[in-house]
Amino acid sequence: MNTHKKVRKDAATDQTNPHNEPTFEEIQMRKYDIYIQRGRQAGSDLDDWFQAEKELATSQNSSRDSLRK
Repeated sequence: MNTHKKVRKDAATDQTNPHNEPTFEEIQMRKYDIYIQRGRQAGSDLDDWFQAEKELATSQNSSRDSLRK
């Protein structure tokens, strides 16, 4: 069984699928921006992550909706 081809196919599909959720890197960068905006106060890593994830998902959904019109 060759799982390598399946993994490569899935990765290629993910890169070209416009309906993807935000990537780890996108969330991580937005999370850092939120951290900076909060004055670089430690202790809210998880809250920042969830906020970044929600903002990016909302932004991507809005972009897709506007393309459909």
